[in-house]
Amino acid sequence: MKKTLIALCMLFVAALNVQAQEVKASQETEAEKQARAMELMAIKIDMEVNKELFMQVTQNTYVSEEPKAVIMAMIVPETYDNAKAKLEGNMPPDFKVTNKGEKMMNGVNVIYMEGTAEAQGTKVNSTIYCLKRDADSCIMFMGMSEVGADKKYTDAIAAAANSVVKKQ
Repeated sequence: MKKTLIALCMLFVAALNVQAQEVKASQETEAEKQARAMELMAIKIDMEVNKELFMQVTQNTYVSEEPKAVIMAMIVPETYDNAKAKLEGNMPPDFKVTNKGEKMMNGVNVIYMEGTAEAQGTKVNSTIYCLKRDADSCIMFMGMSEVGADKKYTDAIAAAANSVVKKQ
């Protein structure tokens, strides 16, 4: 199930990273774009995670087996405006949005989306935050927890998100 939840997170990222058809002045090749995306995703995100509830599986990914939950953060090669447009239009069809918009969090403007999805028969609550990192990249935070999970897991996800969303 750990792999399924991580795959679901990656599906969200893939939906965001679908490259626009616009031509950039720099004329980056597809290979250059992919190399930059991999380079950015390898950067460690400063994040506080409750390690009594979540175990680390990669540099920026933490999971809980029971209940099923995931915390994941990464840097994506998108401008804030492009990320906002993609989050509004490119979500997987099985993701049911319950709340979305922009808000201030820790003095930072963030795009957020909340909803539910299903992975291998397990329904999960999902939260996504996106904040501007620099002119060409954003930090994405995703937290997912099994519907009905103890409040301490949703609180831990919120605390991890809060630790990621801060002024750069």
